[in-house]
Formats: sequence, structure tokens, C-alpha cells
Amino acid sequence: MKFTLFAFLFAAFFAAVAMADLADEIAAAKKKFCGGISVTAPTKNKVFTNPKKVTLTVTRVPNAMAKTISGVDLYSISSSGKPTYLGAVSTKSYTLNKKASLTVDLTKYKKLKLPGQFEFRVWVHNADGPDCTLMSKVFKVKSSSHSNAAEDEEIANMSTDIDRGCFGVEIVKPALGEHVQANKFIAQIARDGASQVETVTGLELFKVNLEDRQPVKVQDSWTGESALDQAFNIKDKVAESDSSDAYFYKVTGSTQDNESCTFFSHPFYIDA
Repeated sequence: MKFTLFAFLFAAFFAAVAMADLADEIAAAKKKFCGGISVTAPTKNKVFTNPKKVTLTVTRVPNAMAKTISGVDLYSISSSGKPTYLGAVSTKSYTLNKKASLTVDLTKYKKLKLPGQFEFRVWVHNADGPDCTLMSKVFKVKSSSHSNAAEDEEIANMSTDIDRGCFGVEIVKPALGEHVQANKFIAQIARDGASQVETVTGLELFKVNLEDRQPVKVQDSWTGESALDQAFNIKDKVAESDSSDAYFYKVTGSTQDNESCTFFSHPFYIDA
């Protein structure tokens, strides 16, 4: 029995090491094959006054890795930070040497609402390695170049967090109003495929007394640096809880452009 338990723990340890090594290898391969390429236009905070002439530019530092742009997608981002797929801008293949540019007519897309905040997703194919996904910086588009005080005000008041790429991440567990057990519960962070957030760097737990409404930090539930693909789960627990308190999480992360982002969960309850 002791030998069986030892063998199980030994196998589990090396399986975990193997998974970590695999993750490191994937990260190294992406860095090797996806390094040196970026979406250089639109630039940050760019406002287009002509929705029929929005310019996308991908720049590459030439090396031995042959690259081809295989597709471009367009997304709108709502004021709440929810990305919506509007359509494929291009499905043609373009050989990427030093630079490739594309002029896009946004008025072709049925779900388009102006003014708004948008982003491009660029698919890059590598002949000898993993493919790459590049996100443009968020840009804004007006309905026309004509002066419109209401539209100008709307553009000026758009979310600066979305401008920085901080959107498309949500703490989905615990759910709104959910009751969890103090000795074991799961925090689950979900990422939209169009989000520019690539890394999770911290998870903090807070409590709020329902009478004074003042948030108090309970603990650092997790610290580190982990790639965020679709979901990230963390097992959590607290030494003690109070039924008169509501709890919430604060998640920190960073985008592909090293912008620091913060997200908050819905309130939930921890039962003793």
C-alpha cells in the first residue's frame, strides 16, 4: 500500500513537471516564431473620421522564419468591454516581408454601430512553426468627418481601460450571489478570445461588511505569472468567514502591450 502511494505521488510529480516543461516549450516556440511581428497601425487612441478608410498595418523584422498573413477579423467592443465579432476583413494570404497594409471599409458590416471602439485580429501562418495571433490596438471610429458635438462627446467619454486593451476577462466563479464553503472553493477566470489580456499576475480576495460597505482585503489568494488562454482556475479557502460579509475577487493581469489591467468579480458569500 505504501509502495503504491509512493509510486502514485512519484508519477504525479513527474507528470506535473512534464506539463510545466511542455508549457515552457510552447511559450518558447511562440516567442521564437511570433517575435518580431506586430500590428503597428492603428496606433493607440487613433480616431478615424472616415469609416470607409481604416488602415491596418503589420510590420515584421525579417528573419529566416517565413510568414504569411492568412486572415484578418474585425471586432467591436461595447462600453461594458464585451467584444463582438463583426466579420472577416480578409481571408486572402499575403506574404509578409517587412510590412503589409490593408485599407478596410467598416460600413460593409451589418452589426456596425458608430461611433465605437474596435480592434483587428490578425492571423499569421508560419511555414515551420506554430501560427501566431496578433491583436491591433483599440481604435475609435466616427460616422463621418463632419463636426458633430454629440458624437465628439461620446468619443471623448469612451473607456480608457478599453483603449488600453483591458477588456474581455471575467471572474465567472463564484457566480453572483453564490454561497461557497470556506474550506474549499474555486475561483475561475474566463477570457474572451478577442481579449488583449495575455497574462494573469494576481488574485486578491476582499470582503465587504453589508452595514458599512467598506472593502477589506482578506488575502492574496494567488500570486505569480501565468498565461491566460481561455480559462484559469485557482483553488481557494479561508481560515474563517462571516455571514454578515459579502466577498469579491480582484484580478490583475497584463496585455500583449504590457498594459496593467484590473478586473473585479461579482459579490458572493462564504459559509463557515
